[in-house]
Amino acid sequence: GELQLPLAVRSRRPGDRFRPLGAPGVRKLQDFLVDRKVPRDQRDTVPLVVDGRDRIVWVAGQSVAEDFRVTDPSRGVILLKVRHLGGAG
Repeated sequence: GELQLPLAVRSRRPGDRFRPLGAPGVRKLQDFLVDRKVPRDQRDTVPLVVDGRDRIVWVAGQSVAEDFRVTDPSRGVILLKVRHLGGAG
């Protein structure tokens, strides 16, 4: 899919869905996080990168969305990285 800028970061919301990289179809984010064994108390803190249409592009530390994976590097690639800043964590 075409990425709509600007990108934003938010936490999860009820009903969030996306298509994990390599997955056959769209999944509920909740189910995906459970499958990835993300502890319940951490699920609300996982940063989600969303595009201008609020579509999940990246579940930080977990998976890129299939719809936005790199298929043609010549069209430009956005490299995203998570940095943990100070504090406990």
